[in-house]
Amino acid sequence: MNFAGKVAAVTGGGSGIGLALAEKLAALGCRVAVGDVHADRLPEVRRRIPGALAMALDVADPAQVSEFAERTVAEFGAVHVVCANAGIIGPLGERLWEVPDAGWRRVIDVNLLGVVSTLRAFVPRLLANPPGHVGITASMAAVTTSATMPAYYATKHALLSIADSLQLQFARDGHDVGVSVLLPAQVTTRLGESLSDVDAPGNPRGISPAEVADRFVTAVRDRRLHVFTHPGSSALATARMAQVTGETTP
Repeated sequence: MNFAGKVAAVTGGGSGIGLALAEKLAALGCRVAVGDVHADRLPEVRRRIPGALAMALDVADPAQVSEFAERTVAEFGAVHVVCANAGIIGPLGERLWEVPDAGWRRVIDVNLLGVVSTLRAFVPRLLANPPGHVGITASMAAVTTSATMPAYYATKHALLSIADSLQLQFARDGHDVGVSVLLPAQVTTRLGESLSDVDAPGNPRGISPAEVADRFVTAVRDRRLHVFTHPGSSALATARMAQVTGETTP
């Protein structure tokens, strides 16, 4: 994809990976729309990305997501790249059966249904202006396990499946729209506020949000679906699948 002159929309774009994605795409010539639940971060987005559309957005509210898509197209005339990046970590350290309903619902509403709402609002618009690309920010939590964040890990596993299904549907129906699911381990962002701060066991170091954004751009150009961002991540995923198939013990 030639990014120059294209339009990109990023949810959760006020900080961390989302802001890095928005800045990278803008630097490549995209006009950028950013939505973030933290309205106080939007002035900084506008300062760092001149000409950006920046609006308050809670992806747990489908009506707000629809408005974000409508305003993006109204402002820029089309949309070609959408990054479903918004997410939260949720309850930490609680036993699965002790996480309250409200905790489960909030994590599912943001991490899972927020992505579904983003796809529902933006994919028809992408299909109207091919070629296009969908980016979904998951985590190494999509391919590993943990005893500490059951709701978070469950939603990240679900996002991997959604990305795979979406890519298969686009291919089946002949649409010129790619899909990439980001699978970062530790990223140097606001711990507890960014969904990608989870450090996979054995990962040697954190990387910057800008490095993740660079890997996303490469994945878009290569039409690569699964995007591991850290050295050793694919080995961790392979080890997990070996446990699932019974080739190794947990």
